[in-house]
Amino acid sequence: MENLQTVQQIFSDKLLRVPTYQRGYSWELKQWQDLIEDLEDLPEGKEHYTGTIILHLDDKEKPIFAEDGKQLIKYNIVDGQQRLTTILILLNCLSNQFKDLQLKEALARGIREDYIQVTDIEGQKQCRLVLNRDCHEFFEKNIISESPTLIGPIIKSHQRLDEAKKFFADFIEVKKETENERYEKFLLNLYKKITNYLKFTVYQVPDASDVGVIFEVMNNRGKALSEMEKVKNYLLYLTSKIPLDAAEHLDDKINDAWGLIFENLMEADSSSIESENQLLRSCWLMAYNYFPRDWDGYNTIKRKFGLKRYAADYSLLLENIKKYVDTLYQSCLAYCDILAPNREKAFSTFIGRQDVRAQLRHKSEKLIRIGNIAPFLPILMAIRIKYPEDYSFYISALEICEIYAFRIYRFHERRSNTGQTFLFRQGNMLFNRELTPQSVLAGLKRRLLQYSPEERFLEKMQLEKMNWYNFYGLKYFLYEYEEDLSQGKGVQLPWKDVLKKDKKDTIEHILPQDPSREYWKQRWGQDKIQLYLNDIGNLTLTFDNSIYGNKSFPDKKGQPGKLNCYAMSNLFQEKQLAQYADWTEKELLERRDKIINWAKDRWKVIFSPEEQRLLERAETDEDYDDESTIEDQEGEDGGDIEDSTPSYREWSENSVKKYFDNLRDRGKGYTLFYFKILAETEDKIDFYSLIRKIKELSGKDFTGSELAGVRSGITRVTVKKGRERLDIQEKTDIDWYYVLNPKYRSIIRRYFGLDN
Repeated sequence: MENLQTVQQIFSDKLLRVPTYQRGYSWELKQWQDLIEDLEDLPEGKEHYTGTIILHLDDKEKPIFAEDGKQLIKYNIVDGQQRLTTILILLNCLSNQFKDLQLKEALARGIREDYIQVTDIEGQKQCRLVLNRDCHEFFEKNIISESPTLIGPIIKSHQRLDEAKKFFADFIEVKKETENERYEKFLLNLYKKITNYLKFTVYQVPDASDVGVIFEVMNNRGKALSEMEKVKNYLLYLTSKIPLDAAEHLDDKINDAWGLIFENLMEADSSSIESENQLLRSCWLMAYNYFPRDWDGYNTIKRKFGLKRYAADYSLLLENIKKYVDTLYQSCLAYCDILAPNREKAFSTFIGRQDVRAQLRHKSEKLIRIGNIAPFLPILMAIRIKYPEDYSFYISALEICEIYAFRIYRFHERRSNTGQTFLFRQGNMLFNRELTPQSVLAGLKRRLLQYSPEERFLEKMQLEKMNWYNFYGLKYFLYEYEEDLSQGKGVQLPWKDVLKKDKKDTIEHILPQDPSREYWKQRWGQDKIQLYLNDIGNLTLTFDNSIYGNKSFPDKKGQPGKLNCYAMSNLFQEKQLAQYADWTEKELLERRDKIINWAKDRWKVIFSPEEQRLLERAETDEDYDDESTIEDQEGEDGGDIEDSTPSYREWSENSVKKYFDNLRDRGKGYTLFYFKILAETEDKIDFYSLIRKIKELSGKDFTGSELAGVRSGITRVTVKKGRERLDIQEKTDIDWYYVLNPKYRSIIRRYFGLDN
């Protein structure tokens, strides 16, 4: 295949298809404008290099013959679908214009046959370009059809296709008015530029697995790809390197999985790069390694499935790739259910139980409204994957995650990553069947109460001087109150309207911020105004705050039949206000107590009897303890403690994990480097080599006295926990040597990802 080709040459003997694993159409205004500018700036007869097209011969599809007998071969587009799709949309607009010019109808037909739709030898229409599964029907029936349907865009890619068509049609219409008698010549010149003077470098990839090889090279050269695309391409690359017959169709499995992933993300309106990255990360935290600092996107996947690691066992590599692809696809389905619970396919496991689906959607919506879903994704995804039919467990988890998010992230205004390592650990251990559903729920509630003890929560809730108007979660708080008052009838004000409007438009001060009218002056002194103006008892959700202003309470209250008043509002909390005869400190405090008492119950943490039993057992079973009180003395030069500790009980794998996680959480890097180096070392390591390696890993100066401090900390923890040592120190006539306790070597190697 000649590498440098025009659009005319590219389409002369081919039918092009976008594989299902690729994302939908994504070009927007900037790219369309750039294309038009390139064409307008291109002098007549001059060529313009436009980019690279990578094609893969689809040997599973037979060629077709056009009605004139010409053979057309089917190719998959590996790279370049956005440019080619955009060019075809523009050519289709030109064809429509030539069709309106009496002397150019033949040219209009020629454009359609050569670039849009060809008629095969059996008289059937075949699209010259077939988009991926999500987009093609819309593309064929609405974008390139001579008789578009009335069906509008459903997903973002449809919308972009539709907007591209309108952009180019509008561009040509403007030219029709400005060019006047030169209009026909303008169209002809534009057609020639597109088909004959735009030049592409065209490469043909021999087989599907080589797609990954191509992209590996392009990634390393800085080609802008999403992390999701990089992961897919690396896995395809691996398929070309696994010398096993069983790997023959692995590329199809990967491509099909990615096609379904992109399709589901688009249906969930979560097809952004950010959503893709969040899905990849959450899947990894859930299934492989729950510590967030170890996640480095595509590079993490490369390390996990590195060829060198599996040089002795390619069958294991093949098995692990299949497992990862399947896990990522299942994670995508769960992720989309979490982010888009109201879409048609959400919670399809319960398709025959509409009552259950309604509950799942309702509870999911609350977590979406409150925001900050990321910390809970591994837990919720693990439940959906490992317990797909246990809807009561999922609902219970949604409820406690919502309470956790409200109390910790909103009410107490803790950082958005507070407790996230614990949450990720819970999801990972649940996915790997290391925790039961009951222990997960109990653990979530216990950790919640550590960050938000009941007495602190209630104390802040009742603070007289709390500025509720400045509370970040106020909209959500009052929306939940409205939903409770509706008693199942639903909130008449859509949440999306509340979310997009300013607080000043949706939150009404009953005692107004400008209490200048005589009514307010008679009832409220300045000290009381300052105390209660932003109190929760004085705030209500409203459709349009501007209609109330600083009116007196009787005017705001209104009466049946009068517009723009509490009495005729569709919001229950405003209707409740209409029941008050006056608005003084007495009424405000009465309403305040009612709301506070509701909130106490709404976000109260309640343990089931089984959860309570688990917690009581946890108090005497150290393996359940999060070890947050351990005092590690790393780095203190207190001298080394003799290894004469008595023989204590063994460490479980769970205990080792939690000890190391605690070191990570508290930034005890030297101790972690110490254990990692011992785990990587096949034999024992001498004193000076160990110091040098810790220095290399940490990037900091590290001394012998600091190593003594590290081991002192390890010894103190060992003694305090009544456990055996995880490491061994040996002294010879020449040097000190260090090695892992053989009993725990495999556990520690698994922790650091050195063994599968």
